[in-house]
Amino acid sequence: MYMPNTRCGVNKTEALWRTRIPAAALGLFLAHFAVSLPAAAAGSAVDSLPEADRQCLGCHATEGMKKDLQDGGTLSLHVSGDAYAKSVHKANGCGSCHSEVDIKSHPPSQRDIKGLREYSIERAQACGQCHEDAFKQHAGSVHAMRLSQGNPLAPVCTGCHGSHSVTPRTAYETCVTCHSAALVAHEKWLPNAKSHHEVVSCAACHAPAALRMIDLRLYDTGTRTWVSEQEGAARFEKLARSIDADGNGLDAAELRKLLGEFNQDEAAPRKSLRGRVELRTGAEAHRLAEKSKAVKTCDSCHRAGAEPFRNVTVSITGPYGRPVRYRAQETVLGGPLAMAALPEFYAIGGTRSQLLDILFVLALLGGAAVPIGHLMVRLIARRRLKKGAGGNSPGKTGDHGK
Repeated sequence: MYMPNTRCGVNKTEALWRTRIPAAALGLFLAHFAVSLPAAAAGSAVDSLPEADRQCLGCHATEGMKKDLQDGGTLSLHVSGDAYAKSVHKANGCGSCHSEVDIKSHPPSQRDIKGLREYSIERAQACGQCHEDAFKQHAGSVHAMRLSQGNPLAPVCTGCHGSHSVTPRTAYETCVTCHSAALVAHEKWLPNAKSHHEVVSCAACHAPAALRMIDLRLYDTGTRTWVSEQEGAARFEKLARSIDADGNGLDAAELRKLLGEFNQDEAAPRKSLRGRVELRTGAEAHRLAEKSKAVKTCDSCHRAGAEPFRNVTVSITGPYGRPVRYRAQETVLGGPLAMAALPEFYAIGGTRSQLLDILFVLALLGGAAVPIGHLMVRLIARRRLKKGAGGNSPGKTGDHGK
């Protein structure tokens, strides 16, 4: 689950640059750097960036660019052009985060920075300009508490999300960067810990006050990657809306039809759906509590009518890595489609499939029929043997001696 950009955009970025860069100064700036863009920043990904951003990369894409800090450390000023061009912040532009930069006096001749930690905490405040909700959620988290206590290991925004190469990742991919021993620790008490980490977002348990849901993401079984939409070729949401004609969310038949649309090419690897327990909003993933308050009761998910299973979405990975979601009816988790399209997502007690229940009962009856049938055959055979033995024995008044 990831933080939505609700206020920043290309228009805001352009406005920032327009207010800070006079036309004449901008012309001189672009003319000076038009021929200085390093080869490392060249390429199709960087070419798609706004011109002003490409000029920033004219310097900052230089390998090894850095600044010495007061405490003896160094601050890297290098920005990978390709990584930035593929980040979720690509549409925002450099100016949306670095609005304090005045190009007429940049780079400043002197700017003293005490240390890397202090600078990271200072720069994290820029994130709050767009991600206000996430900031509010984070303020009451265990991470914020550790940060206020001066813990040097407490993460700031860039510690979890990166800086210029921000791309959505699963919570597990993010959390294990610091909590590498989490899987081993969970194996001591959590059954099938590995499976739980694959299909349950860390925040789904470690943000106990947040609301949860089931997200069914399109998955390419051939490449073993999430199915992604390309920039300028959005298809998923439009297709889902056309299939969901009544607008009440995809039912089992409509979900099957949607999946069929992505599997029309029989020569291509099959697309399936993989389910995960996620939080309903990305901002709530920042409401991380102390581990003693984490959800540890099995029936939070493994019971009929459990809260996560009452809200279901179907999604695809968008052009910049963010999930694009469409609402589905909760009944899709218990239908026959769940067996065919969701073979790796079946929560005992949580996703009740009538077909699976019937098959279970039949298997139970079939299993019981074997020993019962065997016992009946033995009883019948024993009676027949006894009856046959009684009919063949010599009579008491027989005339055999004559």
